[in-house]
Amino acid sequence: MPSMSRGEAKLRSDQIMNNKYCEYCWPTKRKYHFVFHLEYYLSKFATIFSKPLKYLFPKKKKINQDYLWGPILEFLSLIRIVNFIDEPDETKLYNRGLIFFKEAKKRNLDIKAIKFLGKYINEFKLIYKGKRYYYEGIPLTINQKCLETDDKIKIKTLLYENNIPIAPGKFFTDPKKAIDFGKKTGYPLVVKPNTGSLSHHLTCFINSEEELRKAIKISKIYRPDFIVERYIEGNLYRATVTGRKHVFICQKDKANIVGNGFSSIEELIKIKNNGKKRGEIHQMNTTLHKIPIDDALKRNLKTQGLNLKSILPKGKKIYLQDKFILSQGCDIINCSEDAHLDNKNLFLKIANILETDLAGIDFICGNINKSYKNQETAVLEINSLPYIDMHQYPSHGKPDPVAEIVWDIVLNNLDGEYKPQK
Repeated sequence: MPSMSRGEAKLRSDQIMNNKYCEYCWPTKRKYHFVFHLEYYLSKFATIFSKPLKYLFPKKKKINQDYLWGPILEFLSLIRIVNFIDEPDETKLYNRGLIFFKEAKKRNLDIKAIKFLGKYINEFKLIYKGKRYYYEGIPLTINQKCLETDDKIKIKTLLYENNIPIAPGKFFTDPKKAIDFGKKTGYPLVVKPNTGSLSHHLTCFINSEEELRKAIKISKIYRPDFIVERYIEGNLYRATVTGRKHVFICQKDKANIVGNGFSSIEELIKIKNNGKKRGEIHQMNTTLHKIPIDDALKRNLKTQGLNLKSILPKGKKIYLQDKFILSQGCDIINCSEDAHLDNKNLFLKIANILETDLAGIDFICGNINKSYKNQETAVLEINSLPYIDMHQYPSHGKPDPVAEIVWDIVLNNLDGEYKPQK
């Protein structure tokens, strides 16, 4: 196992000595990253030793874990480790799964939330026409082959081979090679871990070799492998494709406020937080959340020469956080109806390339209403279990009936032999 650089060691030791949560994992409260490094080396180990087995057992079929999971759950329910709950406490369920549970109840489907050791685990049991099905969060995962999207570089390679616009980039473990690549590619750049979510240890808009070196150190705290890619200017959109037929699109906007000429920043935040659509910061059964007034927000204001008592000019918009995270007060703007047809067809093409009935596509461009062919665009990553409730509960725009459409697809598939929709 390669040794850490002095910079990495100092960064990691500072975190441990100060007994603080990692600032690069914010808002996740995490102190250590050992498990991600272990996961990386174990995956390398497994890859090396799986190759000889392929030659020894070339015709051996992979066991479908979905068929094993159901019997395991049923057995665990006999000894009360697992419980199937008809009327769960909705405040304990994430809205991503809750919207489908509620829609199933409306249709009088026999559905139950699953508890493991007394805690809900975002998994559900459906009994339909005498058969039992188990799924995580979104029922489109029933009988679906697993869409492996954790490895960002594999997905980028597959998309590139199929002429899908992506940000030019490469996978690295060696900082020196990454820095050489960055110099050739040109600034600005982005550095991020090869796997992960919620923008953990991601650094954007890198404009110098010094900044690139620092960003690499930050990423390697998380795990050894990382991606360096060109920064693409534009707005961030989420397109979710269901059944390879329906496309829902929304714009994600970081927590923000707009000045009115007389209210302080603190007052503007409180006004926005009082909106009926926004739940509490750690509330599970909501999509939109209140903007937390915390140290991170205060630091962000300070970098802009502002504080909570500052009064913004009328129409002046400022951002309060650096990450596009729902729990930190992110705005969601529905774009499904207005998005250009070329862009919708691009997202459908991606779902067909990946051979999946469920894909959440993070896409960046200047304007989703303009064809991707006529502007700089890039698919950033694919999510196999997206926060699909964003489309049903936007902060701005008309809600999309996501839960209804998904259950129509699922029940259509279950009524016959399972066939992915074309």
